[in-house]
Amino acid sequence: MDSRAESPLRHHPRGWLIPGAGALGAAVLAGASFAPLLRESVVIGLVNIMVAITFTATGLLLFGERGQRGTGVALVGAAGFYVVSYWWSWPAHWQVGPVALLSYVGGYLWFVLGIYALLRYPGPRLARWWDRTYVALLAGWVVLPKLLLATVSSPAWIGDGFGPAAWWPALAPDADLFRSGAQVADVGLVVVAVLVLVPLTLKVQRSHSVDRIDAVPGMVAAATVMLSGSAYLLARFGPVSAETVDVLRAVIGIAALFTPIAFLTSAMQRRLARAALADLVVQLVDSPEPRAVQDELRRSLPDPTLTVWFWLPERAVFVDVDAHPAEVPPTEGRFPVEVRTGDDAPLAVIVCDPSLRRHPGLVAPAVAACRFALENTRLQADLREQLRELQAAAIRLTHAESTGRRKIERDLHDGAQQTLWAARMSLGEARRQVEAGSVAHAAIRKAQHDLTAATDELRRLAGGISPPILTQSGLRPALEGVIERLDMRIVSSIPDRRFDAAVESTAYFVACEALTNAMKYSAATVVRVDIEVEPDTLAIRVVDDGTGGACPSDGTGLAGIRDRARAIGGSMTVCSPVGGGTRVEVSLPCA
Repeated sequence: MDSRAESPLRHHPRGWLIPGAGALGAAVLAGASFAPLLRESVVIGLVNIMVAITFTATGLLLFGERGQRGTGVALVGAAGFYVVSYWWSWPAHWQVGPVALLSYVGGYLWFVLGIYALLRYPGPRLARWWDRTYVALLAGWVVLPKLLLATVSSPAWIGDGFGPAAWWPALAPDADLFRSGAQVADVGLVVVAVLVLVPLTLKVQRSHSVDRIDAVPGMVAAATVMLSGSAYLLARFGPVSAETVDVLRAVIGIAALFTPIAFLTSAMQRRLARAALADLVVQLVDSPEPRAVQDELRRSLPDPTLTVWFWLPERAVFVDVDAHPAEVPPTEGRFPVEVRTGDDAPLAVIVCDPSLRRHPGLVAPAVAACRFALENTRLQADLREQLRELQAAAIRLTHAESTGRRKIERDLHDGAQQTLWAARMSLGEARRQVEAGSVAHAAIRKAQHDLTAATDELRRLAGGISPPILTQSGLRPALEGVIERLDMRIVSSIPDRRFDAAVESTAYFVACEALTNAMKYSAATVVRVDIEVEPDTLAIRVVDDGTGGACPSDGTGLAGIRDRARAIGGSMTVCSPVGGGTRVEVSLPCA
């Protein structure tokens, strides 16, 4: 989908040359055509020249836009017939040949062509049968009554009177018939012109998304021209002064300017919509969730009915933002746009209003932004899944380590320590049975000393695994035993309840390591240990009034606390300003 195809004139380096040259040519021709009118009224003359220029320039701009060649031709034609409609004001010696007849019969065709352009824009053709019927009715009423009136009139009866050199099909001139027929033609034209509100209203009602942006200014323009033109035609039936008629003619010209302005307004609104898409990427990066992607696309395109169906490769289905699955997204009567990765793998399908088919310059950037956001979302989801897998593996390893430690603890307590204790008792008995001072007595005494050292070493190693009291009685008794043995003032608040073995073991070693750090490095006088059970979390806080300045990277044991906490999905924070004490907070999941 290439947005450059939307308007070659806009992207070509000389894209404004053709409309500019056309506008200049229209200015010259309109200036020549309205020269007599300029002498009568500068304001009316200038307004009408501007109408010819703006119609021509806008038509040439649309001529280069995809699907709008017919609209462009209609607007250029409307400019031409608008100029023709004022040839009746030429002096008599200018009104030669078919000039007068063309002005009388075809002058109001500018309104027909303008309505035709408004009804079809921004589509490539008139979309509904009633639009085509109305345009045909309007064109017929503008041309056919005037042709018939020309056959029963004289050119001198028209307006201020055409010159004697004008060609005129005066087959059966009849002044009374002409006056009556002219009134019927004018009143009928007012009625038919008022009916333009019907197809325009229907167009606005059936328009969605960007098409409604295009339809509303056109409806305002057509209504303005219709009301002012009707007032002008009706004013001719009564005793209205020439000054009033001139004012109404000026109002018609000013109202006619609304038509090209309506097209330019629609073009500017689409351009602003394209500019707004520049913010879409930023919004989607900040809010990459599926519903946020859909909401941002709805706002930016704009299309409140837009839906995004996300492809789930692991299930081979599409799902909407509410996770409803579908093998194929529902696209009947809609405009589906595929979103694929850089490797041409499916990402999503955007299902939007069919009117957006005509606006690839809006859809293409939105699809690119959606692709970026969805790939980013999928990458984040993959990373989160990998993180969850790593955390689950770490928790499994921690549980396995805890189980292994408890087994070693039991084996040491029930096996090696008991055996060593029995051996020590046997050596004591043997020592009592040998003569004091003998070689055997000395050997037994040395064996007892070595056995005591081995028992102490084994006890020291066992202390790094888990104390039996932790396994047997829980966290509070185990920590209270540690606190009693430490030579410092410690205030504690520990819940008397059991937790998962891995949580208890981690909490025990975290608290012990924090207390050891406070005793060795902080020069604290008081340490407070608080353990609280929060929703799904065990919170451990160790606070001292020491020197502060502790950092997890300085080898004080804080890194070990952090690693132990992270191993079961927990976290650690440290606040340790220099001279302000240290606060270690650890949060462990305990659901």
